Amino acid sequence: MRVTMILPALTEATSPLFRPIKYSLFPPLGLATLAGYLRDDDQVRIWDEHVEPLRLDDDSPDLVVIQPYITSAFRAYRLADEYRARGVHVAMGGLHVSSLPDEAAAHADTIFIGPGEDTWPRFLDDFRRGEAGARYVSTDRTLTELPLVRRDLIKRHRYLVPNSIVV
Repeated sequence: MRVTMILPALTEATSPLFRPIKYSLFPPLGLATLAGYLRDDDQVRIWDEHVEPLRLDDDSPDLVVIQPYITSAFRAYRLADEYRARGVHVAMGGLHVSSLPDEAAAHADTIFIGPGEDTWPRFLDDFRRGEAGARYVSTDRTLTELPLVRRDLIKRHRYLVPNSIVV
């Protein structure tokens, strides 16, 4: 399975004239953590628009995972709509999606409400069977059996603090 994971940026943040240090400090560990649940034979890449431009022209995944911040929601929705128009399944999650699930659901095939540690593995199984749901709501708040963060997918040289952790 080919998977593209995207952390969208504010349109202004993609300009070379506006590159806030804040967004280039830490890599997207949430996406890298979710990538840890994928199989070894899955092809996955993480695009963080804060530190590198997204190239849609050479991207033909089976699944796109988008984690919008509230500040980048409109950009995330435009990306999601473009992928969906090409027939790609779009999944969205994160704080913004959990806060405004109905808004996000209008732009995604699947949304995640709450942390993804319990819902993401279930979604992956459903997706592989062709039975992905529209909403997955987290009910279990545990980090047991959490896979290793896929730091190999992070372009370390693009971040000021590439060895960060989330607690």
